[in-house]
Amino acid sequence: MIFRNAAGYALLAGGIAVLGLPSGPLPIALMVGLMILIILIPSFPARQGAWLGFLFGLSYFGLGFSWLLTSLHLYGGIPWIGSVGILLGLSAFMALYSALFGALLARLAPRPGLLPLAAPALWVATEWLRANLFGGFAWNLVGYGWDRWAPFLQIADLGGVYLLSWLMVWPASVGAALWLGRSRGREVWLHCGAVMVVMGVVFGYGEWRVAALRASQQQDARPPIRVAIVQGNTPQQLKWAPDQQSGIVDHYLQLTRALPLPVDLVVWPETAMAFFFRAKPDFLDAIMQLSREINAPILTGTPTIDRESEEDRWHYYNSMVMLDQTGSLDRRYDKHHLVPFGEYIPFRAFLPAHLQKLTAGTEDFSSGPGPLPLSWDKGDIGPLICYEAIFPDEVRTLAAMGVRWLVNMTNDAWFGDTAKPQHLAMVRLRAIENRLPMIRSANTGISAVFDATGRELGRIAPDQPGTLVVTLPPGSGQSVYQRYGAWEIGGWLGLLFLSGWLARGRPTPRPTHPE
Repeated sequence: MIFRNAAGYALLAGGIAVLGLPSGPLPIALMVGLMILIILIPSFPARQGAWLGFLFGLSYFGLGFSWLLTSLHLYGGIPWIGSVGILLGLSAFMALYSALFGALLARLAPRPGLLPLAAPALWVATEWLRANLFGGFAWNLVGYGWDRWAPFLQIADLGGVYLLSWLMVWPASVGAALWLGRSRGREVWLHCGAVMVVMGVVFGYGEWRVAALRASQQQDARPPIRVAIVQGNTPQQLKWAPDQQSGIVDHYLQLTRALPLPVDLVVWPETAMAFFFRAKPDFLDAIMQLSREINAPILTGTPTIDRESEEDRWHYYNSMVMLDQTGSLDRRYDKHHLVPFGEYIPFRAFLPAHLQKLTAGTEDFSSGPGPLPLSWDKGDIGPLICYEAIFPDEVRTLAAMGVRWLVNMTNDAWFGDTAKPQHLAMVRLRAIENRLPMIRSANTGISAVFDATGRELGRIAPDQPGTLVVTLPPGSGQSVYQRYGAWEIGGWLGLLFLSGWLARGRPTPRPTHPE
């Protein structure tokens, strides 16, 4: 195959794969796109394999992250050409991980029979690196492509989203091996049979696990809680305007007063109260009075400001605060994993002073002390603000601290529409990985509640104000992944070493056509 033709196919494969993401129309397309890429790479040496992986990633991430154009242009005020340039730059950076996959695959699997062993483990290893290096960006890992098949998602309690990514890439690599090996007849049936058996086992495990967990919930002596979500649907253009603050507060108060009582907890979205409570004591008093009326605390997002001493500078935080009839601001969690350029400017000292973050305000947010529970008399809450919920290992660390519920507050209003179902799918999987209920309140949607099996107990549709009250059963809060999350990294590396050992002495194939 001529390399320039292969390059075109790699770009096409990335575009096909995007159609299988939670916001896409064709779930199977993700596996098809990966299979095309895996078919292409072994015909070329490492350098060209890296280019094929890079082009696949450029297309996959460029289209998969296209919602960023809304953030950059509409809300960031960056011209279209600059917004597209930033999107391509981020996509190119993320594509370096798929380039690493392409460079190493031919060396680790010089013959088709090794592809099912090497390709899935190598892909998962690069995804783990993408989620953890340089602050990480774990958006659109391919394991989320299983979002429409709830029974398959249940193996996430064994190996997290990374095990689901392996399950997505492995059948694709089997198909690629059959294609490249010109397999026929009995061999095809054996390989397809193996795929069907594995899929059947995974499906069976999922059905059994869901049934066991729901039976356990019925026998659990701990009472469920009634949780209420309020989705204010405040337009991003008005959210931070000082003259809108009173109207926004009244809107949330009215929606909350209309809730069917009793409720144990009310959850408002990220920065639902887009001001400093210390500067607005009247608003704080109104919320305190509301909490007294409904006899339940209100968990809301708000910016906060602190300094350790008179000599210290002020630090600004994106916070989650639990307010009750006492009016205390002490029960608070400060977001620790901030969005680069959205909430702070990396390497601020080396960049022009006029460069500002995309969100409102001239000051950068400071990072909180790390994943920490938020105390509540009914049990500790695991707080997750916005995209903190997309990092599996950080959520696992938080869940292991003994929290009883995970709460994700977010404001996806400044993203494009395709980001909302993508973000929701990631949040849902955190509940399954850690076997904890997930409560999600989003400013413009999608707000939803999931039990510990990932079952959706209710949602508020995007781009409309609304409320939701759900009776939420407790979760076990225990899973293999939560307890031994690091084991799988060693497992993937072990498979790669095995593939390399089996491939020793076998020359990497070269293209039979000129570049």
